[in-house]
Amino acid sequence: MRLVAAALVGLVPAVVAYVILRHHPRHRIGWLLLAHAVCAPVMLLGPAGNGVSSFDLAVDQLTAGLWPLLFLFLVVSAYLLPDGHPMNRRWRWWIRVGLGGFVLFAIGAAGDGDFAKTHPGHAAPVPWLPPTFAGLLGVAGLLVLVSFLFGAVPAVALRLRRAHDDNRLALLWFVWGALSIPLALLLNWVGYFVLDDHTYGVTPFVTEALLGSALPVTIGIAILRWRLYDIQVVLSRTLVYAVLILLVAGVYAGLLALAQQVGGSRTAGDVVAVVVLAVAVAPTQAFLQRRITRWVYGYRREPHEALRLLSRRADEADPLHLVDEITTTIAEALKVARVWVEEGEPEPGERILRIPLTHRGTALGSLAVEQPAGRQFSAADTALLHDLARQAAVLVRAGQLTRDLQHSRSALVSAREEERRRLRRDLHDGVGPSLAAIVLKLNAAQSRTDEAARNAVLAETREETKAAIAEVRRLVDDLRPPAIDEVGLLAAIRQRAAAVTGDRLRVDVRGPEALPALPAAVEVAAFRIASEAVTNVARHSGASRCVVEIAVNGAFELSIADNGTGAASKTGSGVGWTSMRERAAELGGSCTISSRAEGGMVVRAVLPLDEQVEEVTA
Repeated sequence: MRLVAAALVGLVPAVVAYVILRHHPRHRIGWLLLAHAVCAPVMLLGPAGNGVSSFDLAVDQLTAGLWPLLFLFLVVSAYLLPDGHPMNRRWRWWIRVGLGGFVLFAIGAAGDGDFAKTHPGHAAPVPWLPPTFAGLLGVAGLLVLVSFLFGAVPAVALRLRRAHDDNRLALLWFVWGALSIPLALLLNWVGYFVLDDHTYGVTPFVTEALLGSALPVTIGIAILRWRLYDIQVVLSRTLVYAVLILLVAGVYAGLLALAQQVGGSRTAGDVVAVVVLAVAVAPTQAFLQRRITRWVYGYRREPHEALRLLSRRADEADPLHLVDEITTTIAEALKVARVWVEEGEPEPGERILRIPLTHRGTALGSLAVEQPAGRQFSAADTALLHDLARQAAVLVRAGQLTRDLQHSRSALVSAREEERRRLRRDLHDGVGPSLAAIVLKLNAAQSRTDEAARNAVLAETREETKAAIAEVRRLVDDLRPPAIDEVGLLAAIRQRAAAVTGDRLRVDVRGPEALPALPAAVEVAAFRIASEAVTNVARHSGASRCVVEIAVNGAFELSIADNGTGAASKTGSGVGWTSMRERAAELGGSCTISSRAEGGMVVRAVLPLDEQVEEVTA
């Protein structure tokens, strides 16, 4: 059987290496599998020399430390999957360290003193290093080899975490094949401790054949045909049933041993074990299936858990990065590489699934999900995605409002600073020089002895003072129209309407006789919008009549309608119209400009008010 196992261990990797090198002649893993196909059978069969001649003894001595060649090339392949290159320079150096550890172990094992124990009565035929020094080299090399062997596990795990699409599928094939290692070890232990197979029998043959075939075949699939099957389904089911079998066997053996130890009979243990397993197998399988499915596929079978995860992550996220946290969580829940929110032009791609995001009838864009290669979304995936999209729409809208609020705050701060800079410039360049000139002229008048000359300087000073006062009034008027404080908002709008009323245009202002106390910002915005609207009517509409209506009905409502020619093709354009919309938007309100069915145009502005403001209509 050993010969059959050695042939199988050599033949399978050789065939896989041939197929890989035929398609990719320079692929490093193909050459590593070829080296494994040559070395592993030789190490499995043992050295060629079995006699006591000098040649046979020398072969035994020099090959004593070469047994790691049974697995060394497969371990190196694990570091290079799936493209034949290490992840980075550090891992490349680590591979060199591992190979160096093998060399140290081989050198140390050839002269560490164990030769005399394995070959009684014979001395080592080849002169070598001192046994103590060789033993130290062997121990150091063995430690490096063990670290190198177990280091392949975090290397594959790290690469799997960073891999996407095809690379991830390829690595999952290798992970599935690597499950043969613990299975082979378990079979060996069962054969040795349970079946008393202390010599080379059926169990070692099965384990060596399994190890020699499973990993090379899955490595070949990972490189050449990674989409052969849905490896995620295969891997999840393998893990579920493997863990379940181990648990059942362990519990059964433990109960039998406990019953025999306590009662001295295995019959009671059999009954208890059967009852316990009958009760526990189904819940255990469900638990394992849920956990492993979540690891492989995410929350496809647990939509409530996915929604709970999304809510918790959104609650913990930075409001300014809420959308990024949403997409990251959905990608984690569905086990996909990329999820993003498209608010503009869609990104081109064939494997992109888009779910509309709608909040209270308003389209916010689409939730775009890139489907992994080799995987089609099931009905459960699509249903979960729609559930997440409904929840995400609310969060995306909240994120948009947060961004808009942040931009509004920034715009308000910028506007305030611009206003302060304008005031400083006007005061410094206008009022400041005028006041300085007044002081100089007053000094000049004081120094004049001639009365006529002094009166002339004082007259110039008087005119300069009037100009400075006018400049100050202009600055004050720019800050807030004085008419609002002098006669009230409604009367101020009537004054402005009277200013544009003439022979060709009549402007009527209608509103309640007594307006409630309004916020200052609402008064200024309403006055500016009304002034801009009636000015546009006078200049551009050709209207003969314009009506301005004011009402307070939960909000400040302003309407300016005319019977002019209208401008349906140009509605929404112009600096004045943009200014009116911006003034309303600054207060959280709205301003619409549209054409009337009976002719002319109408401007409607709605400005929100505090709840304390009393409702008053005309």
